[in-house]
Amino acid sequence: MILLGHTSALEHAAYGVLGAGLLAVYGAGWVRMRAASRRRLWSWVAGIVAMLLASAPWMEGVAERTFTGHMCQHLLVIVVAAPLLVVAQPVRTIGGGLGVASTGRGRRLAAGWRRAAPLLAPLCFIGALFVTHLTSIYDEALGNRLVHEVEHAAYLLGALAVWSAVLAPGRGAAAARAAVAFAVTAGGSLLGMILLSAPEPLIDTYATRLGVERALDDQRAAAALMWISGMATTVPLLIVAVWRWASTEDRIAHRAEALTDGQVAFTRRQGGSPARHSAPR
Repeated sequence: MILLGHTSALEHAAYGVLGAGLLAVYGAGWVRMRAASRRRLWSWVAGIVAMLLASAPWMEGVAERTFTGHMCQHLLVIVVAAPLLVVAQPVRTIGGGLGVASTGRGRRLAAGWRRAAPLLAPLCFIGALFVTHLTSIYDEALGNRLVHEVEHAAYLLGALAVWSAVLAPGRGAAAARAAVAFAVTAGGSLLGMILLSAPEPLIDTYATRLGVERALDDQRAAAALMWISGMATTVPLLIVAVWRWASTEDRIAHRAEALTDGQVAFTRRQGGSPARHSAPR
């Protein structure tokens, strides 16, 4: 069995090199952008740092010892790294800064994803959480490095999909953003309830190392952490979604009012009266 906290220094160095490479590529695109946003740059830096922290040797050791530690590692990926990486908008920054031209097929795929994301994003994310936590995959990931990395990749991709759906621009996505936030909140709460109410430890590795009673207490602490952190994240996320929905509608109403006022003022300057539209005969 390969213990997570005892992976080679070369492997951890490879993560550092990968992180540095991602920072360099993004930086190259950011520097070449005409209106570069510092907020996006620092979001990307912070997101990559959070990912590196989640794979650090001490964090792997914590994840190996307790369910609660492993949950902290997952939350670092899902709650911290994923939203920061989405805010950074790497596709637009890297592609636009380095002059990568968009294609018609790429634009169609992006439009298709925006339409499907409100349904697919929460399904994929919640599905990954349930499958990994309620099957032998979670236990297998504690001793198999490849399964562990695939597990984290699934969490990261699912979280990126959810956050990108919630933070998507446009009026048409307003209601969908609120729906995604509701779905993630409900799914995470249900999983937390299942873990919290389980009468026995669900992860054999922790039961063997800690004993049944301590492992069960640890599992309940991890479930409570997931529940509280999930609510603490998704409730503000829901508030943001609803606020953006309301603000979008407000901007549209003000814009329409301004156009109407401008038309009235122009008509008066011309010495006439505001045009009245009549129904076609």
